[in-house]
Amino acid sequence: MKKITVHMTKEALFDFLLFHAYSKFSGFLVNILGLAVAFMGIILYISDKASTLNLCFYLGAAFLFLGYTPLQLKRRAAGQMKINPQYAQDVDYTFSDEGILMERGNMQETYQWSKIQKAVVTPKTIGIYYEPERALIIPKQDFGEQFTGIFQLIAMNLGASRLQMR
Repeated sequence: MKKITVHMTKEALFDFLLFHAYSKFSGFLVNILGLAVAFMGIILYISDKASTLNLCFYLGAAFLFLGYTPLQLKRRAAGQMKINPQYAQDVDYTFSDEGILMERGNMQETYQWSKIQKAVVTPKTIGIYYEPERALIIPKQDFGEQFTGIFQLIAMNLGASRLQMR
């Protein structure tokens, strides 16, 4: 059994939300649309079919397409840290061969490996999904020296098909 204490941060939550948004097809399409608008403006400007002012409008629209989602998610992460008690309080996780025991205050919940749907690894977090849209979000920094052992336990119990690394 391996136990860690998780201190959620805005940065870790933002990293996870960013992964969640851009791992879907719609996130990919927004990026393609933003780049297409930028390239269209540049091509029209180079071919003398658009003025400098029009180019600025195209580049501004592209910036909005590309920048809106990250800015919105940064605000959402900051807001969630303030209003959501599950992020405001430290959480203890104990990893064992049976599953994961979560302890927050006087509340305890056990997540058996067989019930966990998948785990995703982002640059700053590991998300362990126990429902399609609900996950235990653990910042990598909170694993400390136990990261390798816990990650091996997660990988061994979930298997390659339920472990996504980005």
